[in-house]
Amino acid sequence: MAEPFVFKVNLGGMIDILANHLYSSPDVFIRELLQNGTDAISARRLDDPGFQEGRITISVVPGESLIFTDNGSGLTEPEIHRFLAVIGQSSKRDLQTGRILEDYIGRFGIGMLSCFMVTEEIMLRTRSAKEPEHAYEFHGRPDGTYRITEIPTGDAAVGTAIYIRAKKGCGQYFQEERICELVRYYGLPLPFPVMMQTSDGEYRINEMRQPGGSADASVLALGKQIFGMDFLGYIPLESKQGLFSGVAYILPHAVSPHAKSRHRIYLKNMLLTEDGDAILPKWSGFLCCFLNTSKLRPTASREGFYEDDLLIAARDELSECISNYLIQLSRTDTELLEEMIRIHFMAIKSLACEDEVFFRTFIPFLKFETNMGELSGKELLKRREPITFSNDINQFHRTSAMMLAQGQLLLNACYVYDVALLRMLQEYEPELIICPLELTTFEEFLEEPSTDAQVQADGLVRTAKALLQDFDCDAALRAFSPSQLPVFYMMDGNAETLREIRHSKEHSSPLFGNMLDSFARELEEHRATLYLNWNNPLIRRLSGLEDAEKVRVCLEILYVQALLTGRFPMQGGEMALLNDNLIQLIEWGTM
Repeated sequence: MAEPFVFKVNLGGMIDILANHLYSSPDVFIRELLQNGTDAISARRLDDPGFQEGRITISVVPGESLIFTDNGSGLTEPEIHRFLAVIGQSSKRDLQTGRILEDYIGRFGIGMLSCFMVTEEIMLRTRSAKEPEHAYEFHGRPDGTYRITEIPTGDAAVGTAIYIRAKKGCGQYFQEERICELVRYYGLPLPFPVMMQTSDGEYRINEMRQPGGSADASVLALGKQIFGMDFLGYIPLESKQGLFSGVAYILPHAVSPHAKSRHRIYLKNMLLTEDGDAILPKWSGFLCCFLNTSKLRPTASREGFYEDDLLIAARDELSECISNYLIQLSRTDTELLEEMIRIHFMAIKSLACEDEVFFRTFIPFLKFETNMGELSGKELLKRREPITFSNDINQFHRTSAMMLAQGQLLLNACYVYDVALLRMLQEYEPELIICPLELTTFEEFLEEPSTDAQVQADGLVRTAKALLQDFDCDAALRAFSPSQLPVFYMMDGNAETLREIRHSKEHSSPLFGNMLDSFARELEEHRATLYLNWNNPLIRRLSGLEDAEKVRVCLEILYVQALLTGRFPMQGGEMALLNDNLIQLIEWGTM
């Protein structure tokens, strides 16, 4: 049998991995020191339940060095060898079962190595609660060498003090203000004091302000302290399974559906991540969460969660907490709910589309843009007349006025989720008549004028047909409302495609122009129509005008006006019509 060999670890290479691949920034060494100190205090409490005086103290020489002291369990000499000199051997494991003890944060036995990202040597002095008659000094270097010396106990308290000196280029991590900022960032909710010691005395770094006033005011003040903004409100988060606790703050401003919110998600009171994607529901972008968990598993870098059944359960419970609170708001505080919907309507609509209970709860409060102004779902539910909707913004704008004149409701369903919500609305209230806008809808609005009117306007219509032939547009006389609208331009889908092809051809190279021509030939039989409104005084006046040049100018201006009103893409020749005819009007005005 071949002789087995033992793997060797290049500590310098390991530190490079930590600095450039595992940790996002060298300043995480503060997090790792906090974590180790916290776990040492937890270990002492486990061994001595009467010990309740946990404390971490930090002192710093700006830009030069740092001392990080805890009054936790301390280390014996065998523990120093086992836990500081063996990579991957965490002191947080039960030595008999090998399992991680629940009271601890660290798991991988690599935290102390993060200090080598900012220093060339770690010096540690420790006195163990198990063997208080002994104290030791440890010196470790990034080349993998270390030494241990027993030192007099003197007046040294039980616990551990870590001394590190900034290596070249790392002085910015050894500044009092920066260290305090990182301690608050990583360990604000720690249940014991983290103190900064200075020549003038000491002060607590991780103190959470508790202003006077109501409990709600205190929670919102905490949110402002953490995230630096005033929130609209907050949602309590408490897991029935004990997986998490915390607060979800409601942002006071709208955010993009794709934007990432900043969160503070802690594991055993130590910051794990600002990214909530792994644990929060996808639709929760309107929230900033301050969340603590004790049972979820971290990844090796401690910057995310390990995907397992517990994480899935926590994700489901968080979704339920937020959902139940919002449903409760619909009964207890409709004013806050309406303000939330006004600001975060996209997120709320997304939520309503995903969940039937949510839909039934929120649909009365959701707002929809229509040609009759903004209407709520509650107002739509009361309608007994048909609700027509368009998911084409240009079509909505070009037809709104005509449908309004007929007393017909047109809803703008161009926003994300609106069409899905309307379908759900139809299922929720079967008596509602909800249908998409079709071109055939306008046939009932465009009435045939009297025979006398057709005779009187015959010359005008023939002139319009001739003028518009080159623009693939026909002309016809109709009577419709509103009477203020002199003309109405309408085309079917194929005709609109043909128009867009020709518009694109004007702005493309000859190569693509030939290709576009081949597409256009397949659609040449589709033409648009410009309807002249006999109810409009201008059209009646034009039908009796004998000056052919003035009729031409007016018709061409009306044609371009109809295109602009309908938001149709303009072709080069049509813009020339407008410019030339406006110049002609100016010339007539100066004669």
